[in-house]
Amino acid sequence: MPADKSPATDRFGNPVDPIVRYARGSILKSTDEEVTRMLRARHMVGERVRTRGKDSVYDLSGMNRGSGLGTEEVPHLTSHVPFFERFEGKTEPLALKHMGADPARHKALILNRVSAANFVALTTVLQSGDRVFGLAPAGGVTHPSAVRPITMAGARFEEFFSFADLEKAWHEEGAPRLLVITPISASKRHIEFADFKRALALPRAPHTLVFVDDAHMASRIGFFEEPRTFEVGDIDFAVCSADKHVAGPRAGVFVGRPDLVTMIGSRAYELGLEAQAGQYVGVANALKNFDPRVIKLAGELAKQLVEVLAAQYGPKRAYLGGPGVSISGDDVIDIAREQRSTDHKPALVAVEAAGLVAMEMLERDGILTIGAVSMPGSAPVVRLMMYPDGRKLGVEKIAASLENGISRLSEVLDDVDQARAQLLGE
Repeated sequence: MPADKSPATDRFGNPVDPIVRYARGSILKSTDEEVTRMLRARHMVGERVRTRGKDSVYDLSGMNRGSGLGTEEVPHLTSHVPFFERFEGKTEPLALKHMGADPARHKALILNRVSAANFVALTTVLQSGDRVFGLAPAGGVTHPSAVRPITMAGARFEEFFSFADLEKAWHEEGAPRLLVITPISASKRHIEFADFKRALALPRAPHTLVFVDDAHMASRIGFFEEPRTFEVGDIDFAVCSADKHVAGPRAGVFVGRPDLVTMIGSRAYELGLEAQAGQYVGVANALKNFDPRVIKLAGELAKQLVEVLAAQYGPKRAYLGGPGVSISGDDVIDIAREQRSTDHKPALVAVEAAGLVAMEMLERDGILTIGAVSMPGSAPVVRLMMYPDGRKLGVEKIAASLENGISRLSEVLDDVDQARAQLLGE
């Protein structure tokens, strides 16, 4: 389904922002407000730890975002001189292995974020007028950090949510300059592996490139038991995260054809997007210590939780998003409306509703979810990832906290001032 045929409004008639692909509201009306909400959540976490201790916060974000550094590395990070001697060039081979790449055919680069990798790669390889096809999971979208640089480059973007639609457009319109594949979306929707492989096998023109935004590769490996990125098929360049179900730090592990990585890497160094010393070393530790079994265990707990939430809220609302459970913001609004016995159009939009539930869970129960600390552009979805702290809480406490969050949403669903205070602290 092409992007220009995607819904122009959400379920409640609110216009959808063409870049982030969700509705902006009267509270979270732009990136500025989303940053304010994120920073407020960070402050809440910090204050809770200062007053109640580190164990008072339960991390269900699916991410660690620690430094990844041990005490043995710190003495060698006092300046770039010991860093060059001890660490320079040691992380890239681990990145190639982690993504299933061939050192004879691929090259690696460590960048400061997946979003940075998307930005620098796409603005480097694309020119004005280029055609770009995107394949994203049904119910999900290509991440805004990929859509925005495509737009900035002046390229034309068409998005598809099934292989059949992508294949049809491919044959009718011809091979594009670039195919962007998002195997797992920010909303934790997943492309069937067979369709992933079929997309990689489509006939390419000499100028066609394939880029895989495999930020959630760790979930694909550990939960869905799929191969690593470059073991799937013919891929020109790709990125995965060093902290999404990996120990951290936050960084982008970028791998691809040597000519592309050299060209994109030059631009990355020019713009200051490369990982800095501590990040670079932390990524090496995270990749060396990556253990898919931890993700599989988290997934088993998620399977228990989804049954509880599906029974409580409906089987089509709570869905298994890899090693976690998700409910869309629109569905959360409907659940809150049912609790209030109202069918009026809500004053809040999905991103505000999902964020408010996340903030209530954090403030009341110390449960940290990505909806509280997510970066602007992240999907408007309540996401309960069982990594790393799901087992500390257990299914019953998580479900009870979510119910409290939704009950709070039902109270303020039509009270913009109270909702604003909880989201932004104003």
